[in-house]
Amino acid sequence: MAVTILPLIQQEITRYGMTTYLVVGIIGNMFNCIMFTRHSYRRTPSSIYLLFLSICGFIYLPWSTVPIIYALDHIDPQTQSIVICKTRLYISHTLGLFIRFCLVFACADRFFVTRPNVRIRSLSSIPLAIKFILIMCVICSLIAIHLPILMDIRGGVCGMFGIYKFIYAIYQTSVIGIIPPVLMSIFSVLTIRSLRERHRDNPVRTRQRDRCLTRMVFAEIIASISVSIPYSSNLIYTAFTYYVVNKSPLRVEIESFITFFVLFLVYLISVIPFYLYILTSKTFRKEFISLFVNFWYKYIIRRVRIVPYNDQNTVATNNGRITRTRQ
Repeated sequence: MAVTILPLIQQEITRYGMTTYLVVGIIGNMFNCIMFTRHSYRRTPSSIYLLFLSICGFIYLPWSTVPIIYALDHIDPQTQSIVICKTRLYISHTLGLFIRFCLVFACADRFFVTRPNVRIRSLSSIPLAIKFILIMCVICSLIAIHLPILMDIRGGVCGMFGIYKFIYAIYQTSVIGIIPPVLMSIFSVLTIRSLRERHRDNPVRTRQRDRCLTRMVFAEIIASISVSIPYSSNLIYTAFTYYVVNKSPLRVEIESFITFFVLFLVYLISVIPFYLYILTSKTFRKEFISLFVNFWYKYIIRRVRIVPYNDQNTVATNNGRITRTRQ
């Protein structure tokens, strides 16, 4: 029996919060895919990284959240099948790595294109971006291969047990909480410095680009670090207190809720990219609004409807004009 209302709060956050994540995130990632496949974006390597990030987010959200929402009112499949237990977390974790390291590559690409050195600038190319993505997919998939090997079901719980839980906490802290944020921070600082140098040389050409890029970079860094640090800290705490056997029911419920909530925050990484770009980049926002307005006028306002009129006439509406024709 619950001693606090935290389990009820957790259930409601799962039911409504994750459902909101799912809908909002899928819409945002879909819009990102549309934007980054446009001709004006297809020519830049950064868009290739962000497009792949959006595709991963589009898959990651339903794969990760739908089973959790489903388990609210049904038996959790991953506690019944060892195959589902192993593959669900492995794929979810691997997609999460893809998302984080795509951000790293996007930040690195922004640094490459701002350098006057031709060799460094040549690293920013679409063929290399595709190669980097393929290499990243292979490496991340191999790095996470320990999950399907060591995950297990014990006592009706799918998870890590024994010393592996501590090792997994260290692993998660490194590959999620330290390496991606540090790399993004380094490349972002270097990019800002390069942009300032270019701004001094040619202030008219780089000023607006500098502002938009700086906002997007800092938004990505803040979002990534904000969700990674609490998650990694909780993993370390959980690992070090795993063998504590005299926990009170109150402490167990509080720890369980904190673990759930920091994981809930992690899903934000695949939900908010589109909305961050809209808020922080004036150029991206204007192009998206223009695309939306064009779509609205082309497919909504200017549609043609044909309806019967007095069994003898046809009324055709086109651009607000009504034309009657005899049948």
